[in-house]
Amino acid sequence: MPARSRSERSWTVLIAAVMVATLLHAVGHVAWWWGLTEPGPPSTAAPAAPTAPADRAGGPSATFPPWLDSESATQTVSEPTETAAAVPTPAVPAYASSCLRGDNPPTGATFPAGDPFGDEVDDLGEGAELQRLYAVRSGTLSPIDGLGAPRPCDLQLWELVTRLAPQHVRYLEEFLVFDADPTPEKGQFVIDGEAVPKRVTYSTFDDNRWRLAFAPNGIDRSDLAWLVAHELAHIVSLNDSQTTTVEAPVCETRSVGSGCLRPAAMLNRYISGSWDAAQLQAVKQAESLSSIEDRVKAGEDLYAARPRSFVSRYAATNPVEDFAESFAMWCTVKPTDRARRALPTASPIDSGAKVAWFDSARADVVPTLGPGCAMLTEFATS
Repeated sequence: MPARSRSERSWTVLIAAVMVATLLHAVGHVAWWWGLTEPGPPSTAAPAAPTAPADRAGGPSATFPPWLDSESATQTVSEPTETAAAVPTPAVPAYASSCLRGDNPPTGATFPAGDPFGDEVDDLGEGAELQRLYAVRSGTLSPIDGLGAPRPCDLQLWELVTRLAPQHVRYLEEFLVFDADPTPEKGQFVIDGEAVPKRVTYSTFDDNRWRLAFAPNGIDRSDLAWLVAHELAHIVSLNDSQTTTVEAPVCETRSVGSGCLRPAAMLNRYISGSWDAAQLQAVKQAESLSSIEDRVKAGEDLYAARPRSFVSRYAATNPVEDFAESFAMWCTVKPTDRARRALPTASPIDSGAKVAWFDSARADVVPTLGPGCAMLTEFATS
């Protein structure tokens, strides 16, 4: 089966599935739990305006989660005082083209009963197939799916992840590989990846323990690089060094569902500098709408009204996804690339300025992630 690009695997939602997910995960990090495929990089042949990914089978786009306290939009926050030690630029790891084949035979892998990260394959999308599931132990993969040793392709994907963010591997407790439906239909619930915190109780989560899940089947290297960067961005920006462990009655900064962003958190600083009050209010108003269809339309309306502000249509979902999409652009697309040079930069809320923000956040972004992103950029174009 021919490879399909991320733009061809457009992002849609199955309304019933989204409603169920909303009920199950309303207190957690539902920003990326609601069955939303995360699109890949714009085409390198993009025109002057930022290129948005095409809808998966022409369906609706993302919905807004109830996580943001927009009244703190203009809050001033302090810069972090600690600087992480720099790491050397890693070599580009081997990754066989066969690992991106469009469809793989079933493996017979199963979830451990009661897995705190989720044990239902349907959570990975309609038509998804669990390929392998591993526990992360001392930085290595240990099968917990009833099967034997890790597959070579999974080890290569794991190597890509660990070389990108070696200092963040400590947050990973599980690593999952699945096949997304290679031929989704309009309105089908399909995802390509997710980052999920560990459930402690029905309504609480441990932001120090995460599962990463990827569906590399049928995408190309640039799409895979974007996907890996995007999902890592969630862990980088929402781990327990960035958020409080308990939700406060009123956040001094911003609420992210399971806690409050710390004043010096990367995401808090990013939002303060790159989202204006009107955009934050639009997210808050969208969440107050009663129907999923209306929320979807509100997201489309925000992107249509402010296309200069977002590197992709999916980035307009909310600031959590905007951070991850802007990071993916910064991390996987060279500054000299036409698609990146075309991004507008006149205003701090322009998409190009958001991407450039990661260069300015040198205290806690560049030392730990810059070298890995340089590697990932080379991987994407090799």
